[in-house]
Amino acid sequence: METETPPVLTRNLTKRFRRVTALDSLDLRVEPGDVLALLGANGSGKSTTFRLLMNIYRPSEGEASLLGTPSKKLNGHHFDRIGYISEGQTMPKWMSVEGFLKYCSGFYNQWDAELCQRLVTSFGLPPKQKIKHLSRGQAMKVAVASTVPAHPDLLLLDEPFSGLDVETRAQLSDLLKTLAHQDGLAIIITTHDVEEVEPVANRLAILSQGRLKVNEALADYLSRHRLLLADGLQLDRIPEELRSKFNFARALQTESKIFTEHFDTTLESTTITTLSEKGLEARFAPMNIRQILTAHSLPVT
Repeated sequence: METETPPVLTRNLTKRFRRVTALDSLDLRVEPGDVLALLGANGSGKSTTFRLLMNIYRPSEGEASLLGTPSKKLNGHHFDRIGYISEGQTMPKWMSVEGFLKYCSGFYNQWDAELCQRLVTSFGLPPKQKIKHLSRGQAMKVAVASTVPAHPDLLLLDEPFSGLDVETRAQLSDLLKTLAHQDGLAIIITTHDVEEVEPVANRLAILSQGRLKVNEALADYLSRHRLLLADGLQLDRIPEELRSKFNFARALQTESKIFTEHFDTTLESTTITTLSEKGLEARFAPMNIRQILTAHSLPVT
C-alpha cells in the first residue's frame, strides 16, 4: 500500500559530471517496511544515487525526497531519523568499541541502549578493544551497532555484508527483516553480494549505466524467470510459436542455457506438452538472482 509521503521518492533524478551522465532520470519509490536491493556494476549509478539522496550531490535535473523532505533541505533533525552504514566509513580508530558507541548515543533522541548492548553481545564485539585493532568484519559490526539502536525511519546500507562471516551475515539479514517487518523501517541495500539480498529484500532495483533497468517486487522478478531443462534441447528445437518467449545465455554456468523471463503456468504447460510431442521430456527450474543477471548480461561486480 502506497503512503502519501514515502520514506524515499525520486522523480527524474539525474546527475551529470560534465559530459558524463552518472544517473539518468531515476524514478524510485520506497515505502515503510520495504527492503530494496539496489544492484548494479561499478559505475552503474548506485553510489551517485546515495549521494543525491543524502544531499552530498545536487541533482542536474529532477528531485529526491527523504521522509517527505526534499534532499536539498535535509538538516540535523532529519538525519536523526536516517541511518547510513558504508563498507568503508571512517570511525575514530583511537576509541574503544564501547566508547565509540556511547559517543554515538548522544547524537540521537531515540537511542536504545538495550538494543545496542544486544547487538554488541550477539556480534561478539570486544567492548574494550580499540577500533584500530578490529578486523574489517568487526568494524562493519560496530557500524551497525552504532546506527540501528537510533531507531531510524530510513536505513541506507552500502555493501553491508562485506567482510562478514557467514554466521554474522545471517544475523544481519535476520535483524534487517525484523526491523522492516515489525518497525516499518525502510531499507535500501547496495551490494555486490547478490545472493545475500534474496533472503532479506522484498523489492529489487537494477541500475545499468545510470539507467533503471528493473524496478519490481523481488518475488515477482524471481518467479517469472525459469531455466528450461531437457536432454539434448537446443533453442532451434523449440517450436517457432514459442521461441520468442525464450533466450539463450551462453555465460550461464548451468546444465541448460535456455531461459525465459515470461514464465507462467500457461507457458509451462504449453511448452512441456509441445516438447513432449517431439520426444523431449522437459521441465522448468528456478533461477537465483546471480543466474538471472548473468543471463541478461547485467554485471554486478
